[in-house]
Amino acid sequence: MSIDWPYEFPGAYWIDQEEEEVLLDVLRNGSMFRYYGLGDAKYVDAYEEAARRFYGTEYALGLNSGTGALITAMTAMGIGPGCEVILPAFMWVASVAAVIQVNAIPVLCEIDESFCMDPADLEKKITSRTRLILPIHMAGAPCDMNAIMAVAGKYNIPVLEDCAQCNGGSFGGRKVGTIGDMGIFSLQLNKNMTCGEGGLLITNDQRLFQRAFSAHDMGLIRRNGRLATPEQWAISWGAGRRMTELCGSVAGVQLKKLPKILESMRMSKSRIKAGLEGTSGLDFRKLNDAQGDTGPFLILILKSEQQAVSAAEKMKISGLHSVFRVADYGLHIYYNIPSLVDKVPLSPSGNPWSLTENLESHYTYNKGACPRSDDLFARSILVPIPSCLTEEQEQQGIQAIRQAVQTAQPATTG
Repeated sequence: MSIDWPYEFPGAYWIDQEEEEVLLDVLRNGSMFRYYGLGDAKYVDAYEEAARRFYGTEYALGLNSGTGALITAMTAMGIGPGCEVILPAFMWVASVAAVIQVNAIPVLCEIDESFCMDPADLEKKITSRTRLILPIHMAGAPCDMNAIMAVAGKYNIPVLEDCAQCNGGSFGGRKVGTIGDMGIFSLQLNKNMTCGEGGLLITNDQRLFQRAFSAHDMGLIRRNGRLATPEQWAISWGAGRRMTELCGSVAGVQLKKLPKILESMRMSKSRIKAGLEGTSGLDFRKLNDAQGDTGPFLILILKSEQQAVSAAEKMKISGLHSVFRVADYGLHIYYNIPSLVDKVPLSPSGNPWSLTENLESHYTYNKGACPRSDDLFARSILVPIPSCLTEEQEQQGIQAIRQAVQTAQPATTG
């Protein structure tokens, strides 16, 4: 019998009358733009205030998407031509796209068994042109931020945390996004909390915040909702990445629900892992901080690529339809991103690759650029942990995974 396993979309399962009521209030109020309208615009302001309290930062800025938050943050940090940005081989395409959009050069770093940035390889990738380190808290779990910040401090390089897949997570008792110079989050449908599409940027640095605000809006700041001229260093070309009241209203409700959403996924993941303990030939992803893991994914590591291919296919047949062998996980894998591998330019002039400032940055992005990561991708399987699992579904999942691993085609020898 096929398992009735839900799709992912953690926050979406928790949408109820609360989100419906605030959306209707925005529509009835006639103020979908965050700064003014037929009535009072209030929801994005309230979401940002709630975010400041939740993450414990001085500043929070709602944006139209996680991608927009990445580009805005890099703009605020002065990243552009002549800059190299180090990011892990396991990512989402938006992370590397943001680097290209600001005309900088991405530098790939290996991951380790945590499936996050390998701090040892990070240090090896630093050059005189490195201007930003972009750790990505992938698949719900935090990077080793102590080691990464030590490398960043040694070379005096700023850190931008990409927390799109780890909203509400922590490392060493500190929420992700608050450890580096800036942190960004995505509120897209696949994320721990959602408003369909949206983003958030947090920081404790006033100058970075004002520069980010200017860059995300109209190149200026606002006072009482009206455009105003900031200090000269904060004037920029704005990109119109403001969050709408519709998104802000839902985001505010979902932020209140986030702890319960995370608790549900963590408990399900814990029970499933416990049920799989002792399965021959199966290892789990290393967790840099188990208490800070948000729980939306379980990563299984097998002995060989052949076993992983076989086991993943058996899991899909059993009803675990959203399982992926990590190597097949689309635009999350560097060599699966055609525009990166082919160095597709932003314009016919060939930028950023052709810019004079970038001519010393020679990198390739074909498969093989990060061999240790490639090995992990090939023999690992990503199992989404929906936020609405029943204990019966968990037991069905345990049985299906165990059976798939135990009966997977063994590695050939010769």
